[in-house]
Parts: sequence; structure tokens; C-alpha cells
Amino acid sequence: MLRAITKAICEDNDEVMREVESCLADPEGYFESHQNQFDERGIEEYEEIEEEISWLAMVDALENNGYACEVDWSAGVEDFLYLLGELKGVQMKELPLDEEWFDEEGDVSEWCEILDAKWAPEGFAVLAIDIDSDSYVLFPYELDLVDELCEMAEAIDQRIDFGKNM
Repeated sequence: MLRAITKAICEDNDEVMREVESCLADPEGYFESHQNQFDERGIEEYEEIEEEISWLAMVDALENNGYACEVDWSAGVEDFLYLLGELKGVQMKELPLDEEWFDEEGDVSEWCEILDAKWAPEGFAVLAIDIDSDSYVLFPYELDLVDELCEMAEAIDQRIDFGKNM
């Protein structure tokens, strides 16, 4: 199921799929070879995340290849817009981002809700991958396919939802 989720988000990008496959084939080896990324998340030992390693590997592969971005809960609107604007899905689908739509006093979930309203006519929304953190892993996704993607995540005891719900 993880392969199907990854494929759906990255539109079957070879590099992303290869990285996820390498984790699925050898989770502990993947952890060791990507120790820096896990250190950044405060994870020092493989045993701490043995059950979630493939989920986090997927998130890192999506981020490293421009399909998702991690936004801290305390990020300002400028950082939020910059990070989303760099995503391949936003650029390829030419999804609009206008700083005037956002209240600087708002927060990430409020800004995701605004984008959902602005992107709905284009058939897109901002989704988030839950990594049990105080940050948001965000990506644009087709509205028609949201339920299916969320159900796939739930089938493996993980969570994907609208960014506004995180």
C-alpha cells in the first residue's frame, strides 16, 4: 500500500520510487545510510522508529524530490508560500499563490483552508501527511482522489488528511 500512496503523490517519479523501494528492501540499512535525515527529526536509534521507517522514508523521498514540503507549525506566511511555491505539483499545475489572500496573524492550517478554497475550482487541495510531529508535510493533490488516498493511508495505520485538519 505504501508503494501505491507514494506513486499517487509523486506521479510515479522513478527517483522517489527507488528511494522508497530501497527502504522497503532493507529498512535498517536505509536508516543507517540516511542517519543525517533521521538525526534532524531527533531520531537516533533505528528501534525508535522501526514501525514507521518506511512512512518517514516516503516523506523524505517526497520532500527531497520536490513533491512535498515540511512546514513548521510556527512558520510565517512568507515561508509557507515559498515552500509550497517550490513544489513540483504547484508549479506543474500552475496553482495560484497570492500573498494578499493570507492574514499574517493566521497559522498553517488556516492558510491551507484558504488555499483549498482558492484551488477548488482547479480541482486541487492542500493535503498533509501525518508524521506525529508539530510540523506539516504538505502537498497539492487532486480533490477527486483525496478519499482514495486517505483510505490507503488508513489501511496501513497512517494518516493523510487535508492540511486544514492537521
